[in-house]
Amino acid sequence: MPIAEPAAPSAVEGRRARWQPHNDRRQEQIIAATIELLEAGPAGAEVAMQSIAERAGLAKSVVYRQFSGRDELDRRVRSAICVQFSDTLDAALDIAGGSIREILDRTVAVVVEWFQTHPRLHDFLRRGPAVGDPDDIDAATSLATTTAARTQRLVSGLAGVVGVVDEPAIDTMTFAIVSMVEATVTRWARDPEPALSRTQLVRTVAGYAWSVLDAVARDHRLDLDPDRPLLEVLAELAEAGRPA
Repeated sequence: MPIAEPAAPSAVEGRRARWQPHNDRRQEQIIAATIELLEAGPAGAEVAMQSIAERAGLAKSVVYRQFSGRDELDRRVRSAICVQFSDTLDAALDIAGGSIREILDRTVAVVVEWFQTHPRLHDFLRRGPAVGDPDDIDAATSLATTTAARTQRLVSGLAGVVGVVDEPAIDTMTFAIVSMVEATVTRWARDPEPALSRTQLVRTVAGYAWSVLDAVARDHRLDLDPDRPLLEVLAELAEAGRPA
């Protein structure tokens, strides 16, 4: 039986394909303009579509054509904010350089920096879902869950190097640390007169995170030195765990 040739794309589909890069660029302009206006405006204020169009250098009708409605635009904006935050966090979590303490310190410092510098973006994440989120889950909660999952994969990979496979413990530990950091830093950032300075907060919260990590490690008979290069510690633990 002869194999049917794939159907040629229709003229409409062809036009859509040609215009897609142009539309993608316009959507990026609109999303970037919305984020800029959120940063510049008063906390909790709604950003008008006309203002978004003007900031993006487009007609208001063009903005409406690029998205199915305001809900889609807001979801896309929240997703873009989450990506910005995650990219920054991923760089801080790079295990290639630094001790456990240094990695924890710089990761908490990045969270504090972002929350303090972008309070209106963080507030906007709390006001609704991002792309792919259920309607009843705000983007800030979803971001914390995603961050915990990414951290869990990282820690699971490191634990596997030294022969420790305890996914429930790792899952609970990473979620506890991420939730603690997010809640504590949020509370601090919203306090007009916080009791701790930024430096004190980073040191304190990173210390709490290390305490949780150390306790879980000890439960699995691992003695971690927080001030030695992490890769060096992992290499030694992996060597010690190999059969003679």
